[in-house]
Formats: sequence, C-alpha cells, structure tokens
Amino acid sequence: MPTLLRSPATRLAAALVAIAMALVGLLPLFDGPGYESALAAGLLVPSAAAIATALDVAAHRPLPLDAFRRGVANGALLAAVAYATTLAHGLRAGFCDVLGGSAHFALGPGLGAALGGAWGAVAGELAAGIRRDDAAPQPPAPPTWRRRLVAVLAALAAPLASIGVSAVRFYTSPIVFAYDPFVGFFSGTLYDTIVDASGLLTYRAGTLATLVAASALAHHLVHDAGGRLSFQPQGRPGLLLLGAACAALSAANLLEGARLGHFQTSETIAAELGALSQGQRCEVVYPRGTREADVQRFVRECDAHIAAGERWLGAPVEQGGAPLRVRAYLFESAAQKGALMGASRTYVAKPWRREVYLQAAGYPHPTLGHEVMHVLAGAFARGPFKIAGRLGGWLPDPGLIEGIAVAGSPREGEDLSPREWAKAMKDLGILPPLSRLFALGFLAENSSTAYTVSGAFVGHVRATYGPAAVRAWYGGKPLPELTGASWAEMERAWHAELDTLSLPDAARAQAKARFDRPAVFERRCPHVVDACAQKAEQLRARGDHEGAIAEYRRVLALDQSPATRVAIAETRLARDAPGSRGDGVRELETLAGDASVPRHLRDRAAERLGDVALSAGDRERAVAWYQEVAGRLVDEDRLRTLDVKIAAAHDDRARAAVVELLIGTRGGAPDRFRAAELLGAWAAQAPGDGLPSYLLGRQYLSDGRFDEAADRLDRALGAHLPIQRVWIEAERLRLVAACGVGDAETARRMFAQYAAHEGAAGAGPAVSQERRDAALRLLERCDRAAPRPAPPADPSDRPDGQK
Repeated sequence: MPTLLRSPATRLAAALVAIAMALVGLLPLFDGPGYESALAAGLLVPSAAAIATALDVAAHRPLPLDAFRRGVANGALLAAVAYATTLAHGLRAGFCDVLGGSAHFALGPGLGAALGGAWGAVAGELAAGIRRDDAAPQPPAPPTWRRRLVAVLAALAAPLASIGVSAVRFYTSPIVFAYDPFVGFFSGTLYDTIVDASGLLTYRAGTLATLVAASALAHHLVHDAGGRLSFQPQGRPGLLLLGAACAALSAANLLEGARLGHFQTSETIAAELGALSQGQRCEVVYPRGTREADVQRFVRECDAHIAAGERWLGAPVEQGGAPLRVRAYLFESAAQKGALMGASRTYVAKPWRREVYLQAAGYPHPTLGHEVMHVLAGAFARGPFKIAGRLGGWLPDPGLIEGIAVAGSPREGEDLSPREWAKAMKDLGILPPLSRLFALGFLAENSSTAYTVSGAFVGHVRATYGPAAVRAWYGGKPLPELTGASWAEMERAWHAELDTLSLPDAARAQAKARFDRPAVFERRCPHVVDACAQKAEQLRARGDHEGAIAEYRRVLALDQSPATRVAIAETRLARDAPGSRGDGVRELETLAGDASVPRHLRDRAAERLGDVALSAGDRERAVAWYQEVAGRLVDEDRLRTLDVKIAAAHDDRARAAVVELLIGTRGGAPDRFRAAELLGAWAAQAPGDGLPSYLLGRQYLSDGRFDEAADRLDRALGAHLPIQRVWIEAERLRLVAACGVGDAETARRMFAQYAAHEGAAGAGPAVSQERRDAALRLLERCDRAAPRPAPPADPSDRPDGQK
C-alpha cells in the first residue's frame, strides 16, 4: 500500500470531510467543538474512514495487522481533519466550551472514526476475496469496479447497520436517545438543550476494548498460500490473554448496556419503575413508593383525558375494533426520565406505541392531555409512526402534529387562548406564515411561537370546517382539498378573524416577552448557556452566591441577554445583608430604569425592588413599585401575587408571613416551614381573615394533600377575603381540591361560582374565557372520573337475573 498521506482514497476522503465540515460549520449550532458538530462528524467521518481503508486494502491486500493499522490511522487522520475544521469555525465565531466540546468530539467521532477505519480493513479484506475465475495464485492486481463497489458497500454496511439498530430501538421501545459505536451519542430531543452524555465514558470503554481485541486478533492472522485468512500463533500468550480479556469486556459492555444506561427496553424501564396500575382506558407504569391515592388520581385523569380527546375529535378512537388503550410511563422526576428514556425536560408521546412519557407534576397534570391527544390523533394517521405528514408520515408535518395537541388539550393557568396570543403576535408583526409552520420550517421557529400559532390555526380549522376535516387532514388529505380554499385564502380568512379580536396593550407586551425570542437553532451556545444557568440556580439555592455569579458571568460572556444581568443582580441582592443598600439594589434600579432593557425584564427588576422595600417595611415604596408593574400585566397569577404583596404592605402580621413565603429573608430563599408557622399564627390571631387560610390551602394543594387543602380553602371562603383575585382563585383551587378527592358535587358547585366571574383578560379581576374553559374541562374530567353511586337494589331481582 502507498503510505497514508500518499493514498488517493485517503486524500479524497480527507478533502470531502474538510469540505463537508466547513459547510456544516456555517450553521450557528455547529460553529465550534460541541454536541452538534460531534454528531455531524460522527455521521460522516467513520464511514469515510471505512471506505478509504476498504479501498486501499481491497486494492493491495496487505497483512491483516497492516490493514488494521491503516484503518485506525485513517480514522485518526480524518477525525483530526474534521476537528481542525471545527476549530477553525470556533476561531471564526467564538468558542462555547472548547474543552468540553473537544472531549465530546474525541469520545464521539474520534473513537468512532478509529472503529470505522478498523471495520474498513475487514470490508477491504472481504472485497479482496473476490478473485478471478483462474484459481492459480496471482500477485495482487488493481481492484476491478466490482471490488471497489463491494469494498464501498461493505464499508458502509456496519455504520448503516448500527444506525438501523438504534432506529429499531427507537421504534420498539420508549427510548429516544442512542449510543452508537461509530457516531457516539444522540440525545434524541431538540428542546432539551442540556445534553447529558455521561454514559459515553462507559460506552467508549467498550469501544476501546473492541479495538484492543481486534488488534490482538490481527497480530495472529496471516494469508495462507491460497490467499485465505488463517490463524498463526505468535508465541505471545500475554497478547492473546489481553485480547481475550478485552473481547470479554466488550461483550459484557454490550450485554449490560441497559444497566450502564446505553439503551433501555420497555421491560427494563418497567422493572426500574416497578409498579403498574390499570384504568378503564389507561395503564400507568409508575415508581414504587408513589402514594396510592396519587396513582389512582393520575389514572382517573388519564382515562378522562381520553374521553375528552374523543369528544374534541368528534369520533371514538379504536384500535383493532376495540377502544384504544394508552400506556403512560410516569417517572419520579425529569432526571429519572432523562436517564431511562432520554427526554428529561421534554414531554414525549409515541403514537405508534400508544405510549406517553411524563414526570410527576401535580394535579391536574399540566401536559398529560397534550400527550394523550398525540396518541388519539395517531389513530387517524397513516404510516408506521401514526403521525401527520406526507408520504405516510415519513415526511412529518410538525405544525399539524403539535397543533392538534395544543388545540385539543386543556391549557392550565393561561389567561389568553392560542387564538388571542396569535392576534397579539400579528399586532407585533411576529406572526409566522402558515407555509412555514405546517412544514419542517416549524423547527426553525421559537418553540412557544410554533406550538401556539399552530394550535390556534388548527382550532380555527375545527371551528370553521368541523372535527371531521381535522381528522381527515391528520390522516393525510390535503387541507385545501377538504376546505375548497387555497392556503393563501385560508390564511387571509384566519387573519381577518384575528383582526376582530381586541386585546389590551399589556397582552401585546407579554406576547413580545414570550414569543419574540430566537429558535434553538438560532441561539448562541444553547447547551453551555443553559447548563451554566442551571448550575448557577443550583449554587444559588445552596447559598453559594459567589459561585452562582461566576456561572452567570460565564453565561453573559456567551449570551448577552439582559435576563442574565437581572439574575446576577438578584443573586447579589440575596448575598447582601438584609436591609442594606448593596450592589444588588443598585443594579436592579439601573435595570429598572434602562430603556434598552426589554419591558418585561424591567418589570421583573421593579418587582424585586418592591420585594426589597416590603422586606424592609418601606410600605409606600413597595406599593409604588408593585402598582407600577401591575399596570402592565395581563397575567392574573402575577397580578394576584402583587395584590397579596400590596395587602401585606399594610399589615405587619401579614407582611412577615408573606415575605417568608413569597420572597424569603435568609439568603433570598423562601422558607415554607417558617412561613407555615407564621401563617398558622396569623390565622389563629385573625380568624375572620381568610387570606392566611387561603395561602395555607394553596401550599397543601401543591403538596398533593387535597383533604387538608379543601379544609383550609373552605375556611378561607367562609371568612373575609378582601382581595377579589384571591377570592376567585380560592374558588378555582377548591374546584381542583374537590376533583382531587373525587367530590364531583362540590366541584360542580365551585365551578358555577368561579365561572360567574367571567370577563375579558386584562379587564380587572375576572375569569378569562381561556381560564373558564380550562376549569370546565377539568370539571368534565372530574365528573367522568368521580365514583358513581350504585343504583338502589330492586327487591324483585333474583340471583339468576330473572324477574
């Protein structure tokens, strides 16, 4: 064989790798060492190394050891070319985390390329075995086109097969992540920006063991007189022993992959969680030790969501002639879900498996209905994945997939509907065109924008053309064919309908804060930024304010978001002595008065300044800050919190409890236990004041203690509640508590009282149409899930069933 750098195949492969990585690096997320660039290189470089090696080995058929060495050298060279190209992009655009990104690159495509080159040696040997019809020994000759073709196909076989294995695991199990011997690690989710590839270390230990075992084997292989491979002892038993040990280690790494977190199956996840509960239409796999009452509540809620989804779709959902059943995997936490199936902070459904994957998040669960809608809609879809899109779902339509789930599921805690949010975006000039949303362009939008607008339009289609049109559209029929109008005509009609809505200025201000943000593909260093921000929050919660500020400064160096400046000021505020006018207060005052800072962040700084004043007993200053912020809000939850703080400013007894509960006096962290003591004392000293009972009831409800919550909320509603927003929320929470214990009668009564406060969002203390609809959907689920009393016995009934 020619030397490595003189090989035409190696030179061509290196040039193609350099060009491909140079082009990929022009995308924002790929412009330097990191997860995305490592993933791109992992898909390209090992296959290129395998092909280049296979062509050389097939052409010259060297000794097996030389072929193995050439393969590893090819992999190392091409990985170095890819890494150098990625480094050049980092120098051009700036590095995010050069050390962490380089380590990911080395463990991913670095070792993957070496393995690819080693496999290329095997592929080349297979191709070189295609000999001429003449059986007489012949010297090596230049490979024919057939040998080249076999060499290339064989070289690609292993990388493609490994991807195929990952695809099969994705399809046949709950997991969305993949560890691949050539590519490295694929996290599986787009919106989980914090990538945990900790299992890559143990996975690559198996790769190294495989390479060492292959090297030991290559030392003992030669070609016999007929050109066939044969084993030839080398008199080095230590090398054989090392090879055998590494082969065993590699096999153990593969066989114990589930324990090591390299893959999971339905069985291993179910065994790890350990418990199963069956409902009418739902079965729930959940962690052992979960409170039985919480499990049964979740099962009933899941059953009720299926019934509600069928009503929205306008048709029963069946599978094989029987009512469709849904399996829900309920994980203890986002961390457990991420470790077992790959999506930590992203809720996921697999419609073709009729499964949803969620972590516990209280009652009512905020996203259970959304994920169940994905499964129900999948019953009307075509193709193996049961999702909307062209070519039987092989070319997905993410706008329709997510839009039907947004439109068909309840949205807890929202003051505006998707339709109203779309109107606000239209007024701001940030409403994306439908042609982009109902195509793969959906992924290039901010996720909040894409989900909300898609849901608003799907809801418009249902309201205008009926549920049957939505089902047929999801099943693959073109929407213009179903409606008789072109996309442009439908978009104009929808915009005209949006123009009939009237919104307050506060709604547009909140829409700008919520939706006018870059998509994940447009963000600078999202993985490092979000990981540092998460670490800063953890440090701050532990009281390490200096460490938190250092992490926030790292974020600020990569992402000049004013939100990080506010977080730094808040952390300094927590560090400063109570009542002192330290750096935190001065920075917050600067931010609150800086017109270049987005309005919602100025309001956040202003509210924190109000908190400082309230903690210090400066009543007038606190109220002034709170009232200034309240005048620009449409969010009833934040407005209610401000109302409570304003009320506390006028009552020293209330102030101590509210500061401890909502603001905190020790290092900036609220102390719920101390707050509960103060609230209990307040309630005992002022039995006619319903506010402390309301706040205690709210805490009980957040802990899932529905009976205690109901008792406290009844006390609050039976006492004096001067804050109208608190009165309204107390009625809603009492509805939730009633549903939590299956008390449908009380739930109906509380809904009637709650709905009586209906009014436009932003028009003062009132229940918006969106909140009323969410409460009504909860009541409908509650009514369905409530235990039904047995009918009175008929004395004429006989044991045999005859009258």
